[in-house]
Amino acid sequence: MTLHPDSFVDSHVHFWDRSQGFFVGPSDKQRKAFGTDGNTAPQRDYSPADYRADARAIDIPKAVWITATLAPQNVTHEIAWVSKLAEGEPMIAGIVGSVDPGLSPRERKAELAAQSAFDLFRGVRVLTGFDYGTSAADEYIRMLADVDARYDLVAHHESMADAARLAERHPDVPFVLEHCGWPMQPRDPDYVAAWREGISALASVGTVHCKISGLAMTLRTFDLEAQRPFIEHCLESFGEDRCMVGSNFPVDAAHGRFDELIGLYRSATEGLGIAAQRKLFTENAERFYNI
Repeated sequence: MTLHPDSFVDSHVHFWDRSQGFFVGPSDKQRKAFGTDGNTAPQRDYSPADYRADARAIDIPKAVWITATLAPQNVTHEIAWVSKLAEGEPMIAGIVGSVDPGLSPRERKAELAAQSAFDLFRGVRVLTGFDYGTSAADEYIRMLADVDARYDLVAHHESMADAARLAERHPDVPFVLEHCGWPMQPRDPDYVAAWREGISALASVGTVHCKISGLAMTLRTFDLEAQRPFIEHCLESFGEDRCMVGSNFPVDAAHGRFDELIGLYRSATEGLGIAAQRKLFTENAERFYNI
């Protein structure tokens, strides 16, 4: 498979060191929320060197590290660890942490202040337990605006409409939907219709972006034709200026090689032309995360 010669800015990568307690395996409730069979948990540590080895066929000048810990109290320590890694690995250009919405307002602000003090900090994500239709969600997003943080949106089709209205109420906080909205039931027409409706609702808000990523995790395959309907609907809905590609490695590595994944995304977008591919594979992630 011939890859496009342009470089790739990875908008979604994970590194883990389990000995430091960063990653705690998902509970049954969290597995259901993620739409996985539990394989989100890493079977080994994953370092920048491991990532470089996996991605050796691709030129990757920059990558955005995303926390995946399910132990929220460890996130600031985890960010300190990644920041230290970045001193010897300039590829790490941005960091997305997490602040538990279940903390008190004072605790949330203190946690966010601690994380945003790191130079590479760019925003947060919340994996589970965040109701986007509540006043508490508005308070949380206002807190992000105070430190110029972005919000990496984890949303399934049931919560996309509420997330869209939340983003609409807070235009000063850029949102990016992770993993095309985690589609999980590709053979259920009703499910797919609801997913498409949710994507369209989010795309109607101009400050919401979309990561073309993580589909192998939920669809459990690198097959282009299996992923194509979801990729194409996201691209049609958000447009080439509001989408960015992410590897979701090492999670997606359960289904194939890094070059196969990037080749899949290249094939899915080749009809858009070189200028659009540069936006999707490099420029949009650089702009969104200011890296």
